[in-house]
Amino acid sequence: MSDPVKAIARRLTRMCSPFAQLILDRSRSEDWQSLLFDGGRHQLDLTLVGNDLDDILGALPAWIAADDFTIAGHLIADIKLIIVDRQERHATLALEALTIADRQSVSA
Repeated sequence: MSDPVKAIARRLTRMCSPFAQLILDRSRSEDWQSLLFDGGRHQLDLTLVGNDLDDILGALPAWIAADDFTIAGHLIADIKLIIVDRQERHATLALEALTIADRQSVSA
């Protein structure tokens, strides 16, 4: 599991913890480069478990789009959340992210 995946999963777990339990079921990462940047593409398959998920499922897209959704050592260039399946007490989610290595934090 890559460092950005671990950091994103930890951040989401903290956001959800008072309301629901977030479980990282599976993740995939691949290196990504452009002419100027190095980073990675990441996919996280998640399960959210709780008694009342409506509020948290409504808030999650705004939480991940917020300017303060950051992870150490990487810039989140793009992030997208998809609700795959919703049952009464659990939801299956897919999250895709593109991260770019923050060279300033690496060299500092």
